[in-house]
Amino acid sequence: MPYVRHNGGNMECISISFKSAPEEVRKCFVFSEEEKRKILEQTSQAVVLNTCNRTEIYVTGGENSFSLLERLLADKSGMEETQLRRISRRFQGKKALEHLYRVTCGMDSMVLGEDEILGQMRQAYLFSCKEGKPGYELNTAFQGALACAKKIKTETEISKASVSIATLVSNEVFKAENGPGRTEKGLPGVENQRTDSLLRVLLIGGSGKMGSIILKNLLDHGNIHVLATKRNHTVTGSAKGALTVVEYGERYDYLEQADVIISATESPHYTLTAGEAAGYLADGRERLFIDIAVPADMDKDIGTLPGCRLISIDDFERLASRNNIRKQQAILDAGEMMARELDTLYKTLAFHDAAGRLDTWKERFAGCGPDKILYFLRDKLDAASFEAVLKVCEENQE
Repeated sequence: MPYVRHNGGNMECISISFKSAPEEVRKCFVFSEEEKRKILEQTSQAVVLNTCNRTEIYVTGGENSFSLLERLLADKSGMEETQLRRISRRFQGKKALEHLYRVTCGMDSMVLGEDEILGQMRQAYLFSCKEGKPGYELNTAFQGALACAKKIKTETEISKASVSIATLVSNEVFKAENGPGRTEKGLPGVENQRTDSLLRVLLIGGSGKMGSIILKNLLDHGNIHVLATKRNHTVTGSAKGALTVVEYGERYDYLEQADVIISATESPHYTLTAGEAAGYLADGRERLFIDIAVPADMDKDIGTLPGCRLISIDDFERLASRNNIRKQQAILDAGEMMARELDTLYKTLAFHDAAGRLDTWKERFAGCGPDKILYFLRDKLDAASFEAVLKVCEENQE
């Protein structure tokens, strides 16, 4: 039996995102590259998207793939499939294509219009291409979604209005600059530092895109000294003096000097635990801990230590919602543009499906004049569709 196109597309998508599951659940679905390859090997044509806010698998090439996708995600997380169904969303046909476009364009993000998702989606698609797994519809859909996202960011105000998670993190750090209880202790190994007003930020990890943006934002601020545990940061000019590289194994030793501690690693283990950190925070001075990793990098009990406040990735949903209110007109403009691009995609996919049946159609309508074809269409189409056909024929008679 031929595979019937579902309402405009064969694509299916299963999604677990910040909209359906909290961070402690989403962390069960963080895939390594090898695990992504195994998923691709068990599907006909697929793309696996994995970010701190969502895990999604897009597939084509087989009808009703949700059972397979649920089993793969259940195996990864250790959840029962019935439990998985309560936290996942499923999209099929046109709804799956629309969801892909909305995600890629930042319209489904915690921070509407954010930039990071475009690069993450591109990397997911390229990874699948490297493994030879997209197929025609996924290739066409992902290339269209990526092009649409770039167009929206260029031709609408959504990017100008957008505030990314990285920017929200940086803003929280800047607020701490005027906070009480700031230390005047010097940084070990740092010469000619400003000890009267310098904000000290310990950045654990942060070599990924989001961490790099945070580092750049902090160094550009001009009144912050960053201690980073990674050696592969690219910093030039005067900013070099505002950055000190420290060993990861010595991270606890710098807690006493730090005003803000940010962790953004891909480690499966805690980078900081409350029990060990407590001994370095005996002064009770106010400190801000920011954890933007999935799974979480910081023991949540750190937020209960004297003077310590902990912000996690889920807390930024609240901060993001405030910013989203200011972007409604840009969102409307982007939505209209996305709708036009999706309409083009639907026609492209429909034409590709039809191209393989042209010879059959020629035989079926051999000897039929335009009048018989129009009578055929009149009897088969609804009024609006038939009027649209007549209008196209009328407009293109010259």
